[in-house]
Amino acid sequence: MTQQAFHPDHLKPGDNVGPWLIVQSLGSGSFGHAFKAELDGEFFTLKIAVRPAPELSEDTPEKAREEGQVDGRMRHEGAVLLANATQQGLPQLRAVGRWPHPKKGYLYIVTDHVPGQPFHDWRERTRPPLAQLVDIFIAVVRVLAGLHGRGIFIRDFKSEHVIVPEDHRPVLVDLGSAWLPGGSFLTVGLAPGTPHALPPECIAFLREGSRKEGTRFNAAEAGDLYQVGVFMFEALTNCWPFDPRMTQEELFTAIQNIVPRAPHWLNPNVPESLSRITLRLLEKHPEDRYESAEVLLQALWDANKERASKAWKAPLEFPPGAPAPATQDELEERRLHQQETERRAQEARKQKAEELSLREQLEQFSSAVQQMETELRDLDEKAALRTERWRRIGLGLGLLLLSLGLFAAGWEWFAPGSTSSAFEKGRSLVSTLRNSWPVRTAAAWLCTTFGVGCAAPQLRPIPEDCPPEALRSMEEMNFFKTEYGNYLGRVDADIDINQPFVAGGHETGTYHEGKIVGRVRPSFNPNKAVPAGTLLYGHLWTEGLTIDGRDAIYGRYTEVLLPDGRRFPVCYVMGTDGYITKEPNSKPGAAILERTLPIQPVRRWP
Repeated sequence: MTQQAFHPDHLKPGDNVGPWLIVQSLGSGSFGHAFKAELDGEFFTLKIAVRPAPELSEDTPEKAREEGQVDGRMRHEGAVLLANATQQGLPQLRAVGRWPHPKKGYLYIVTDHVPGQPFHDWRERTRPPLAQLVDIFIAVVRVLAGLHGRGIFIRDFKSEHVIVPEDHRPVLVDLGSAWLPGGSFLTVGLAPGTPHALPPECIAFLREGSRKEGTRFNAAEAGDLYQVGVFMFEALTNCWPFDPRMTQEELFTAIQNIVPRAPHWLNPNVPESLSRITLRLLEKHPEDRYESAEVLLQALWDANKERASKAWKAPLEFPPGAPAPATQDELEERRLHQQETERRAQEARKQKAEELSLREQLEQFSSAVQQMETELRDLDEKAALRTERWRRIGLGLGLLLLSLGLFAAGWEWFAPGSTSSAFEKGRSLVSTLRNSWPVRTAAAWLCTTFGVGCAAPQLRPIPEDCPPEALRSMEEMNFFKTEYGNYLGRVDADIDINQPFVAGGHETGTYHEGKIVGRVRPSFNPNKAVPAGTLLYGHLWTEGLTIDGRDAIYGRYTEVLLPDGRRFPVCYVMGTDGYITKEPNSKPGAAILERTLPIQPVRRWP
């Protein structure tokens, strides 16, 4: 008689987790277990958290609920895979559930099983040539670039998480520490990670005591790029940049202060081009690394041009025994590198101090401007009251003058002795009314006071065709190509970068009529024609417009600046027709709107 398992620690081949049959254990960690599972003749990977979710009330906010759960890593991995279902190099998510109880059980996720080996096991078994190693590097960085393009950072990238199958197309697994927009932070301070692969900025964060203060480290793509450098260093030298066997204090000090030996000095078979790329990824300051995964990809492609050489076609060999001692040439090279690193660090500190001083000055200036705006707003309100009072006086005087004009004209028309016919009298009345000075005076009053009979100022530009050069640019960039009924050029954007969106902050901003500079937000659709970070230059009209009886604004963007520096004309409107209704508490001249709105390319200005 078999006993039913009720805890992940007790699961064994032959047990079931829901409909999934456990075939083999793939490993365990602090947060959960991984199993090879089978369903209907197909194999999958099932990961299950080691502890169930804590008892939380139904009133607990969703983000607090996620942050308080020990299975948060599993939720993160499921969310990342679901948001990147079309991304090559990631396993497909097939199911999410709880076991053995559907509400209180242990969280598990199911993905396609990747039949392969962790990268370094594969490397030791196959002894691949250098060209094939670089192919793996490029494929991994391409996956990284795709994730970064959606605002997702891995935060715990390492070689064990790169699986190489028989077709040599690597797959990244175990994304439980990833940060994704809108997700929880998992832990206070740093996300769970591998100590000897932590970037120097993470060590600085820990040593400054920020963790104790309850703050969280803001992840960035530079941290992932550093860990790619650790991955490449190990692949090229069979060594770590910094020995994991050191004490934590020694390890952290080395990561922050010591420049690792260049891979081509540890292994003479490594080309200097790859060695330089690896060292740049391991720079102490994030700004000294590659600007993005896309830029790193280009560097690897440039180095890959050497693959036709004999050295790149042969298996990468490692020198026997311990690494050779550093030569005088290497020591001199490291000294110069260290000197250059310290110089850049001093310049960075100086620039940071100058920016801090400038920020303080700007804050003081901003405070003075805000005070001035408040005073001007008070003056505008008083002026508006005076204008309304004079408008009422004007109405009274206008009606009085109009009455006098009508009386004078009527007296002339009906005066005794008049022999004009009725038709002539009618024309005489019209002429008299038209030329009567009281009527003309009254009309002038009405025109001045209420704009009656006067041309009104144009509140927004008239509808017209988009300029040909803008249409040509948007067609060439596939802005009008459709997918699922939407243009690929249709994106979400911050209305104005002077009112930037801040995670956890207010979702609305106050906007005034005039020029604006928008910015495209990250998209989960990899096919979008407009990359995140693109700047859009345009104009906002905020007064005199209504939609269904509600006050509205009208917005256009007429030029874009792509992240790669290309600038060209466009025709973009907010929403689908350029009009967006204001929030109810908006004031004249100060429209309150959502900070981020959908914008769409058009062939004709509405």
